[in-house]
Amino acid sequence: MDMTRFLEEIGRLKEIKRTGWVIRGVKNPESVADHSLMMSLLGLSVSIPKGIDRDKIIRMSIIHDLAESVTGDIITKESWPEGGTMTSKERLKIEKTAMRKILSNLDSSTSKEIMVLWREYIDGKTPEAIFTRDLDIAEMIMQARRYHNRGNFKDSLGSFWRERNLNSIQNENIKIIVKEFIEKGR
Repeated sequence: MDMTRFLEEIGRLKEIKRTGWVIRGVKNPESVADHSLMMSLLGLSVSIPKGIDRDKIIRMSIIHDLAESVTGDIITKESWPEGGTMTSKERLKIEKTAMRKILSNLDSSTSKEIMVLWREYIDGKTPEAIFTRDLDIAEMIMQARRYHNRGNFKDSLGSFWRERNLNSIQNENIKIIVKEFIEKGR
């Protein structure tokens, strides 16, 4: 167990810029940590359906991109055919290895708790994982709109709030919030 090493590794999330923004020429783009914080705050703020564990959603939002402190922010070919660098399957393999490395610095109980939560998010089958994935997409779309409104981009960001991304959000409340955000941002 080496808490100092763990904190050093995850601290990199504050320095790793989100790749999609960098590629599109966004000046001073958000970090992976910025994104996770906004997801967590969104999860804390939005209405959640009965039976869904809000605390689990917030924890999942915090750790969902933890592996990126080792791997960097990898865009898959499935999510962006023109800019993706590898398949989702390849990324998952790399991220699993990274998670094991990161979590090896924690006691076994904490390590297991985080790994179980991360796998639940990756599998995307529980109500909490589905909701958290919706938050992930919603936060990305709203951040794209923020950059767009400020003129902070080289390549167009309009593709982020097209129907394909909006329709991948399953929770109707989150979808409504995102649509309102887009509309009011015009």
